[in-house]
Amino acid sequence: MSEQTYDPILEYRELTSVRLLSPLRAPQPGRALVLVPHNGPPRTVHYGEAIPNARYGTYRYAFVVDVTEHRLLLEIPLLSRDPSFGFQGSVGLVCRVDDAAEVVGRGIHNVAEAIKDHIKRMLRQVSRDYDIKQFHEAEHALNTAVRDFTGDSAIRLRNISVELVVNEAEIIASGAEFREGERRGRLSAMRRDDQLAMLRREGAEGVLAEIMASEGPRAVWELMASTEADERAELMAAMKAILEHGDEHREPFDLVPMERAVIGRMLEGSGAPFGGTRPGRVRGIVRTELEAGRVLDDRDAERPRGVAGAVYAESPRATASPGDRHAEPPDDEPIGGTAGGDTDAGPPPGTSDRTAERRDGGAPRVSRIRGARPSADYSREERRQ
Repeated sequence: MSEQTYDPILEYRELTSVRLLSPLRAPQPGRALVLVPHNGPPRTVHYGEAIPNARYGTYRYAFVVDVTEHRLLLEIPLLSRDPSFGFQGSVGLVCRVDDAAEVVGRGIHNVAEAIKDHIKRMLRQVSRDYDIKQFHEAEHALNTAVRDFTGDSAIRLRNISVELVVNEAEIIASGAEFREGERRGRLSAMRRDDQLAMLRREGAEGVLAEIMASEGPRAVWELMASTEADERAELMAAMKAILEHGDEHREPFDLVPMERAVIGRMLEGSGAPFGGTRPGRVRGIVRTELEAGRVLDDRDAERPRGVAGAVYAESPRATASPGDRHAEPPDDEPIGGTAGGDTDAGPPPGTSDRTAERRDGGAPRVSRIRGARPSADYSREERRQ
């Protein structure tokens, strides 16, 4: 059982010169008798030893000293590398009086006070090299520093151990906080997994459903309207960039596929969840024409278009893919004239562009958008260049 401290001097009395009726008696086991004469050094008598001049002599004082072992527990605060923080050290050790005469001569009545200051200096020389977060490293270094310390000539020490302790209330509070954090983290991970599974299963519609359940239909409507407005602004900016910042080395008809793609996005409706807030009035027709590369003939144009996304018959005048640079211009493009004639002069009155082309003997048609179709003698090497 550990003690905080103890007084090693158990008894003190003043002696007379003649002690015939009260002679000095030998000390009990675990005790030492210190006799202090009028002159000269004190004399120590241990258990089992004879006392010289027990009934008379020149002894003036007699001290009974405890020489048994005691286990002490010392509380020593230690500073860390940052003086604003510190360790709370608990030092356990076993001590005993080794020289009773010196204990009497030094007047030691509190063993803990006699050894605490020296141990504190030793430990603080080590603890100041460690930060407060280096708890275990500092504890190991402190135990290494005091491992070989055995005290002084008066008091012997052994089995010295240093433990850095934390307040019990702080341990309970920090443990509860840690467990609560772990619980919140697991619940958050579970919710995140459920939401991720919902997104993979239902996509954007699932997100809108969650918003509607928590904030109502108006919030969903406003979100789709805002998304559609942002999309329109981006499409308009793209269209403006195509029209105003075309490459000077690019032919006009090279921009047609890009224009068609942007215009198709603008006409077919928003790409927002559920198709945005607008009904796609021409969405099905534009999708059929642009994606399938089809152009409506006169009979298809007269058919009703009440069903969005209906598939119409393919026109016999279908053109090549929009990405073909040298394809013949489609029939619905304005024709400016032939390659060798005046591009501003139109066909004779009452004559269509196609009729004028036939009368010219198969001369290449010139489009004000796509340019002239290359002649038959346009070599493959010239095309590569």
